[in-house]
Amino acid sequence: MEPIKLEQPKYLMATKAFHKIGDISSEEPDICVVTKETETEYIGNWVTGLGFVDVHFPKETTRELTEAEVKHYNSLNYGIYSLFTGEKSYNLGSLNIGG
Repeated sequence: MEPIKLEQPKYLMATKAFHKIGDISSEEPDICVVTKETETEYIGNWVTGLGFVDVHFPKETTRELTEAEVKHYNSLNYGIYSLFTGEKSYNLGSLNIGG
């Protein structure tokens, strides 16, 4: 089945995650953003990490964010940092989930 593109990106909490390189799951639930879905999985990427794209998140191990999690993630400010210097090279701002 071909993935269906979502009208808007959707932030979710997931543990299981699979990429073409293999299993990139998280032991603890972590935030992901998805842009497509099939009957059994969402497709997107982890919000933080190494930047893998087209990650497949099984729906059975993926859930909506709680109100407290939305508040927490909306209070954070994200950026891209250099692996060599540790300095911020780009500011992404907050996620603005639900707003």
